[in-house]
Amino acid sequence: MSLLRRFTLLLPGLGLLFATSCTLRETRQEGSPNVMPEVKLRAVEQASLGTLNVLPLRTPSDVDLPKRNQLIEGYVNKSLPLKMRVRLNAYNPNLEPTSITGLDYTVLVDNKVLGSGRMPMSLELPPRDSVRVPFEFEMNTYKLLGNDALPALRNFALGFGDLNRKRMVLSLRPIVRNGRGRLSTLIHRLPLPMASVKDKPATRPRTLPASAEANLRAKPGKQVL
Repeated sequence: MSLLRRFTLLLPGLGLLFATSCTLRETRQEGSPNVMPEVKLRAVEQASLGTLNVLPLRTPSDVDLPKRNQLIEGYVNKSLPLKMRVRLNAYNPNLEPTSITGLDYTVLVDNKVLGSGRMPMSLELPPRDSVRVPFEFEMNTYKLLGNDALPALRNFALGFGDLNRKRMVLSLRPIVRNGRGRLSTLIHRLPLPMASVKDKPATRPRTLPASAEANLRAKPGKQVL
């Protein structure tokens, strides 16, 4: 058999091998894991301690006698809930849609765990776009204060809404489902200091399509108080 004829007979096999190689490579690309969405704190919109709005409080002189009495009343009743509403921004860096189906969160105040919970959600993130996410929680701070904290109530109420003071940390663990319906494992996010928004610029480009706003409300989850 001539060399030319042998080469001609090998051509179909080589073509099949090449096609198989391409198919396997494309399959691996399609099955490759997505990059996790990036969740950032954008703003603290509301913060109250008991019945007192603590968002504008900056110095001890801001806590006058009527405000101090509001704190004392809640402390005496052992009910001094911290209620906060913040705005998060979730960015999807992938080329396909991604869904966040839940958010486990832990709140720390002055490096002490205040409580934790789970926020169920159905949040659709378009490819390479961002969505604004309202987030609310309410937890009783009496646990952190103890029985002898009455003299320190005024100072405790300061700085919750001050972006220059890093009193609070919000630790998030999102549950993500990609466009093919695959559920991700829980991934521990680095703590997001509530006062560090001005410290670092956003790491993702903001020249993106117009953002959508998710109409979500966080319900009190299972709290560790």
